[in-house]
Amino acid sequence: MFFDERIALFNVEASSSEEVIKIAADELYKRGIVKENFYEHVMLREKEFPTGLATDKYGVAIPHTDSKYVNRSQIEFISLKSPVKFKNMGNVSEDVEVTHVFMIAMSKPHEQSEILVKLMEMFADEELMQKMHECSADSEYESILKEKGLI
Repeated sequence: MFFDERIALFNVEASSSEEVIKIAADELYKRGIVKENFYEHVMLREKEFPTGLATDKYGVAIPHTDSKYVNRSQIEFISLKSPVKFKNMGNVSEDVEVTHVFMIAMSKPHEQSEILVKLMEMFADEELMQKMHECSADSEYESILKEKGLI
């Protein structure tokens, strides 16, 4: 459900968390998944509630905002060519070097807990995260999602 549209960008070059969030938000907007003001509200939320998370091997970020800025639910995956710093969700005074961004667009408020549980399961799966890290094409991405039962 959350990966149905298989939106992924690979080896993206970005110099900051703001830039990668803008790239992700623009892609979602171009596809009609989010409303025009989605990026602005993701950035406001990110300042108050950062989304960087250090997992065993990779730094991930899960930027998102309220469902009222979303037309339909979807998760977009972005792998970064070089890490960018996101503030740590558990300690805002720390930075996390992020290489994987999962931009969450949820159209219904109750979906947040379901999405977060699914993502945390993914982050704990080292094999999956390694495959996501090495992935560089839509066909590979789709195969990974199918193999893991995400689509």
